[in-house]
Amino acid sequence: MKKAKAIPVPPPPGYLEEWRATNNTCLVTGATDGIGRALAIRLSDAGQTIVVVGRSKEKVSAVLKDVGDAGPNRSHRGFVADLSLISEVDRLADEISQKLPDLTRIVLCAAETPGFRGVTGEGIEAGFAVNYLSRFLLLNKITPLLKDQTAPRVVSFASPVTKFELPDLNILNDPDCQLDSWNRGRAHANCNLLFLMELADQLKDAGICINAFGPGLVLTKQMQGYSAMRRFWLGMKSSLVGKSAPYAALPAMHMLLSQDFAGKTGGFYECGTKIPPNQQVLSKETRQKFWTETTQLVHLAQANKG
Repeated sequence: MKKAKAIPVPPPPGYLEEWRATNNTCLVTGATDGIGRALAIRLSDAGQTIVVVGRSKEKVSAVLKDVGDAGPNRSHRGFVADLSLISEVDRLADEISQKLPDLTRIVLCAAETPGFRGVTGEGIEAGFAVNYLSRFLLLNKITPLLKDQTAPRVVSFASPVTKFELPDLNILNDPDCQLDSWNRGRAHANCNLLFLMELADQLKDAGICINAFGPGLVLTKQMQGYSAMRRFWLGMKSSLVGKSAPYAALPAMHMLLSQDFAGKTGGFYECGTKIPPNQQVLSKETRQKFWTETTQLVHLAQANKG
């Protein structure tokens, strides 16, 4: 199937006026560095109310200052949470449900950085927890809140351009697995694509739009962990190669705020292009089996907390 251009990059003239006419509360995880930080600041400049999530209290405070400078007169706020710990994700989800009754936009951008490895006290590989399990649990726990909103949208950063292979959760949760940074990242992205497609299908009648977005090659801390050969290959695939984090955030903003994306759900996007999923590989049976396996792993971590 031919790929279809879906998002104008850069956006057409007048886009800020359109976006500033909206008023959404936008939660951004991974908002203290890289594209997540750039996205939070740009969303604030576009007139949105921003809620940032980060691991470091100092970094959360710093990005909140920049967010406030870009969009004053809004009640921006921050949450500190270590998303490698399932108990922290549980706490964060409960706080969000209690304190953000008007939440309408969610961006899942938190990702491991090179060298972020090891098993947590809950028995979960830390990078795997940040990149996938935290997103699975957080979205599931705040789904009731989203169902109460008008036309909420979720964008999860997960690149769909790499070859799809069914992930093995046992391997990904093994701290001694021999996968390099590239193949671990690709497997984590595939976990998210399976999950997002299934969740979008489950919530298709609830008016919640859920889409995956890959920003292409942007030299964030995570990308710098890949080999030169991997970066070259990804650059060949990406129309955003060499662009800055603020520029790479623009397509995600379009997905979150533009009327062009009203009602669109279950899509995989890389930069400005929609990538058709392999319906055979991502079958309903495969997605449901993977969902069950993920749930079991989350329950294991919850039983081991403390």
